Parts: sequence; C-alpha cells; structure tokens
Amino acid sequence: MEQNVSREELSSRIFELFNTGEEAIEFLNQAGLQDNIYLLEDLKVLCTTLAAGIEQSGAWITLKNRLEELGLNAPLAIERICQALKEGKLENADMQYRCIFVPLFLFWKRYAEFFLIYAADEDALRRWHEEERIHQKEVREQPKEDSQQDFRYDLSIVVLFYGHKEMTEKCLEAIRKYTTSRSYELITVDNGSDEETTAWCESLPHEKKIYYSHNMGSSAAGNLIFTMAPLYMEGKYLLFVSNDVIVTPGYDEILYQCMESDPAIAAAVPVCNSASNYQTISVPYQDNNLEDMLHFAQEYNQFNPRKWTDRARLFCILGCYRPAALMQTYLAYDPLFCYDMFADDDQCCQFRRMGYRQVLCRDVFVHHYGSATIGAEQFQVMDLGRAQFYQKYNVDAWNSLGADLFEVLGCLDINPIESVRILALNPLFGESVLALCNRLKECGSDSVVVDALTEDHRYLDDMEGLFHRSGLLEDAERVLEGNYNAVIVGSGLERCLDLRAVCALGAKWLTPGGLMITKHTNYFNLAALHSTLQSGDFVNDVFSKDPCENPVLNLISDGALKAFLQNKGLELQRSISLVNHSVDPFAQLVAAALQVNSDEKAEEFLKTAGKLNLWRKRM
Repeated sequence: MEQNVSREELSSRIFELFNTGEEAIEFLNQAGLQDNIYLLEDLKVLCTTLAAGIEQSGAWITLKNRLEELGLNAPLAIERICQALKEGKLENADMQYRCIFVPLFLFWKRYAEFFLIYAADEDALRRWHEEERIHQKEVREQPKEDSQQDFRYDLSIVVLFYGHKEMTEKCLEAIRKYTTSRSYELITVDNGSDEETTAWCESLPHEKKIYYSHNMGSSAAGNLIFTMAPLYMEGKYLLFVSNDVIVTPGYDEILYQCMESDPAIAAAVPVCNSASNYQTISVPYQDNNLEDMLHFAQEYNQFNPRKWTDRARLFCILGCYRPAALMQTYLAYDPLFCYDMFADDDQCCQFRRMGYRQVLCRDVFVHHYGSATIGAEQFQVMDLGRAQFYQKYNVDAWNSLGADLFEVLGCLDINPIESVRILALNPLFGESVLALCNRLKECGSDSVVVDALTEDHRYLDDMEGLFHRSGLLEDAERVLEGNYNAVIVGSGLERCLDLRAVCALGAKWLTPGGLMITKHTNYFNLAALHSTLQSGDFVNDVFSKDPCENPVLNLISDGALKAFLQNKGLELQRSISLVNHSVDPFAQLVAAALQVNSDEKAEEFLKTAGKLNLWRKRM
C-alpha cells in the first residue's frame, strides 16, 4: 500500500482486495484446490497486502480491536494449506481451507468493515447499531421454524483452548467418554497455544483441528466460531465447550432435547459449580475432585423439563446453540466487545431482541474449573466493556437486568393456576419477570402469558422480544387487554419515575383476588449507610451505574406505601424482609449504641436491605 493516501482511498483499496479475495474463494469452492495452488499463493500475497493496508489505517481506528491478529493468521493459514497440498495430504488441505482459512477471511472482512467504516466516527457507529436494531426487529417478527434439512450429526462440539494442555486433555476425554446419547463431530480450535499443546492436539484422531498461530483473545475467537461455524459444521446444533469444563453423563441428551422442544430457543446452558449470573448450584464435593463430582453429577442429571428456566442473560462456559439464530446476527458478538468482557451480554441482547429464548437447564450439571481461557487481565478490561455496552445500548448492562426480585422469586411458595396472565411494569431486561414465569411453571402452571409496560423507551426492544404485548406506560389502554392474575414491578419501586402512577396502574388492571408483587430498597440499612459515608455523595452513589437515569430517589415508607395501595383496593398479604446477614455483628453494635427502646427492632431495620411485598386485590 502506498503511503500518504487519504483515509477514503485506502479503505476503498482495502475492500477491493477483500472483494477480490472473495472472488478467488468462490472460484476455489467450485474448481477445487489441487490444480489451483498458484491461486492460493496469490491469496497469500493478497492477505499480506491487506494486513499491511489495515495496519496503515490503524492511525484512524480509535477502538480496541483484533484486526492485527486476524491479519497475521490469514497468510499463515494459506501457507499451511499449500504445504499440505505439496505433501499430498489433500483431505487435510481441504479441511484447513474450509474450516480455517475461508471462515477467517470472511470474518476478517466483517471486522474490517466495522472498524474502518462504521467505527470511523460516532455518527457512523450509531448508523451500524441502528441498522442492526432494525434487522433484529425484522427477525423478531418472523416465525421461528427449523429447516427440514438432514444433518450428518446431532451435535458439532467445538472446544476452544489456549494452552492448558492437561486441562484440555481432561475436557476432551470427558467429551469422548460421556457424549454417548447423541452423534457428534469434534472440532478443536487452538487459539495460539504453545508448541507442546499444539503438537498434542495435532496428534489426535478427529478430523477438524482448527489452528491459529496468533492468539486472538477469547471473545474474538469465540465470535469467529459463533459467526462462521455454520459454514463448516455438520451437526444440527453447535455445542460450544470451554476447555476448563468437564462434561458429565447425560448432558448431551438433556441439552439436545431442550433445543428440540422449541425452535425459538437460541441457546441452552447447564448449571455448574463455579460461575456468576445465578448459574451455579451448591455441590457436595471439594474443589476439583472429579471422582466425587461424577458421582454427584450421575445422580443430579435427571431429565426434567420443568427445570428449564427462561433467562434474559446467560453466560456460556458450555452452551448448545441453534445455528439459525447465530446466522441471523450481523456478528455473533458486536466487534466493540473484542477484549472479553460484556460480549456475552451483547449476544444475549441480540438473541432477546430477535425474539429467541435462552434457557438454563437446571436438570443438567457440568464441572467448571473457572477462567482458564480468560486470565487475570479480565478485571482490567471490565470497565472498558461496560462502557462500550453503554455506548451501544444507552443503558448499563448490570443495572438493567431487572434482577431485583430474582433470587427470592425462585423459591417463593406459589399456588399455581393452569393459565396465568401477568402484567410486568418496568421490567428492564426482564430477569425478575422471567423468574416469576419460571416459578409458576415449576409449580404446575401450563400457560403463562406476559404483557409489559415501561416508563423508559430504552427497554422497548428487549420487552418486545420477550413478552406478548409491550408498550409505554401511557399507552396502557391501547396495549393491554382484559385483567391480569398477577402484576409484577420488575425494577425496585425506588427506580420508578412516577411511583404512584405505576402502582395505581398495576392495581387497576389486576383482577379481583389477583396478586401484585413489588420490591423496594431500604436506603437506611447499614450497608447503604456505610457506602454513603465512604462516598460522601448518596444520590450519585445510588445512580452511578446509569448516569442517564433520572436521579429520582424514592424513599419509601412502608406505612405510606401500604396506605396508598389500600386506597387502590389492595391488601398486604405478606412482606418478606431481604436481610443482609453479612452486617450482623455491626448491626448489633450500632443498635446497642443507639439505645432505642427496642434494640432488636433497630438491629433488624439496619440489616434489612429491602422488602418484597405481596399484595392481594380485594374481591
């Protein structure tokens, strides 16, 4: 590439080369490799020139990216294909071409389009995300149906690894030993491992061994797999396995049956011993004792669809994916999230907004060592990923989950009825609302339908992907039909912009005898007071996770809330204190120091982080 060319001219030349490369790939797909090694050599030169041009344009790219690593891997991939052809290893050359080079090249082009064109300035980036949002809406409105094509295997199991030979060996051995119910092909993806680990993997008998010399990071490599695996996988579902996971007996059948149960399921994920996001269970074995773990897993893994729970967000240490859902995305992960953090959140947002379900299978367990593929630097990039998520969606990833009631709803005693209609108010990303739906189904309800209203237009796309009907609070008369058996305020009441309007609307649309569920925070509990004293700024501390949220602080009095809702026809049926036991000893000391009439009552107040209230509408 020439020096001192304009940005527009350089970008034009780069994409001319990409287009030429695609034409060469199309020709090789038709003509084959054996008699066209000269064209592969030309492709190698083209890739080297492309990498140089993209490097030259680096001064204009302000966002973190993995374009350099992609550019380094492309010509080396062709070099290995040519070497295999010269050695007469035609099948191996064909595999490397189909599974390594072509997906890498096409993915490289998509990444380059994002960073050289759409990420060039804020307006262009907004245009990319708006086009993506419109596409997601189009997909959301389409019926979810599986194709009728035949597949060679039930599962294509893809294992991504970077070093950690001993751990990866145990992972692959468990796959071989316990994937017994479903046919599968094994695909390993070596993301720039050391020589010993790479040589060991190359000695294994399976056919599809994908190898990249230069590590691309787990998010970029995962993005490459999820975006491009449908080009070369021969299974009906993609089963992605991190190399720090040990699968267990029966896992394959349960996940497969979950995916088969509904073409609208994009991903099914098991529970494990070590993960965040409410995806773990308590286990009786110590640390990484695999023998005891397997005894536990054999008893635990019992097929039970009532334990399949819909989630708004799932982290994938192991996940079974529907290729059709992956192929509907522009890229499986937005290129913004190429440094490991919040790529999962982005993918879940895409699935959610396209109208796909994400299911946590609580009837199947796998063992997770933890963070072998990410490394210690994850904490250094967390703030960057969180900021990038906000840049794209205009909401905070954590503060928007709507998981305020998640834990307590999961074990709430509920008398189910066969068919339930729920009105969700301010559900945000919907995690608490889904928790209520899951609990109702687990307790025996066969049909649960949710309509939703919000005060905040930023969450409409997520609501429309998750629920039956959705709209803004002021559109209630147009959106809603009939009364509801249950109403749930998905966010804490203190986050409502107009608390009275939200509560009054819920009471209005609740059928007599119906249940309304609310939760509010006690900002005077000991943990909040301690945080306030440390920060010196109460309001900013409360709302710092989302600076665009209106800084309204609804300090809620139990008595005032009860009086207001009684006036709307509701009676308090039950109040559940959400107690923070970590402050027990300090609460005792503070209560004693206050010298109030009832130290016990003061202590309870100081420990109570909030309350979950169940309100029943009078008949």
